[in-house]
Amino acid sequence: MADEQNPPPKRRRDTILPERLMRRVLEGVGDVVDRKLGRTVDPRSGLTTDQLIARMNRMIDERVRDEKGQGRIAPHHLKLKIEWGTHSETPPEVTRRLETEVLAAAIDHINDSRYRTMAPVKIETDVDIFTKGITVDPTFGEFEAELQQQDRERKLGPAAARTESKTEVAFSARITLPEGSREMPLSFVPGGRRLNVGRGTDNNLYFNHSSVSKVHAAVRMDSGGTLLVADTGSTNGTHINGVRIPYGEARPIAEGDVVAFGEVEVRFRKLNS
Repeated sequence: MADEQNPPPKRRRDTILPERLMRRVLEGVGDVVDRKLGRTVDPRSGLTTDQLIARMNRMIDERVRDEKGQGRIAPHHLKLKIEWGTHSETPPEVTRRLETEVLAAAIDHINDSRYRTMAPVKIETDVDIFTKGITVDPTFGEFEAELQQQDRERKLGPAAARTESKTEVAFSARITLPEGSREMPLSFVPGGRRLNVGRGTDNNLYFNHSSVSKVHAAVRMDSGGTLLVADTGSTNGTHINGVRIPYGEARPIAEGDVVAFGEVEVRFRKLNS
């Protein structure tokens, strides 16, 4: 009877829940972050917030620039990239807590290391269908493109750097609809922006067919030159060689693969340079 009259306070469970969710969200992310850093991780262990921050701090150190007369300049714009499905399962307060912890840790690390920054340190959460789990990418934000161009010019010279900075990989997309086929030229930049696919006319790949959703899928090229496709929540699905790919998961497209967006089939072919 005494237990029935004095049940455990509900507040205790509510306090613990976000912590359990945070551990669940961070579980298995270590291998992704470590692959980016060229390291390995024990798959039996999950990634804690402290480990995520430690890896972020190492990435900050790796990206620090020695500028004459300015000292050591650290990246100030933190991109907290969260996998699409992971984000949808995570309560907003957990994401906000992670943002706060990561931002505070970055500011402390930059100050303790006596780095300078080109702008105030800030964090931006990016829900990215091409990201697995959670990663933190320190960048120079609005100065990133300018600094990369400066580095290319120092290495290659101004003329060669301008040519390299515009390098794109040319593809041809053979699009087959029930009424016929056509070819469409495409270009991708390794590690660059994604191309959106759908029935809406604002998509990069626009298919005026009822089986295609308005926002159907996305295609991009990773930094290694591999094409990836991800379904962004279509009604009729995205298939590779007849196999439907899971929603929210990016899958590689190999040479000769048939990618179907609804009933529209596309074969991507890399053109010779």
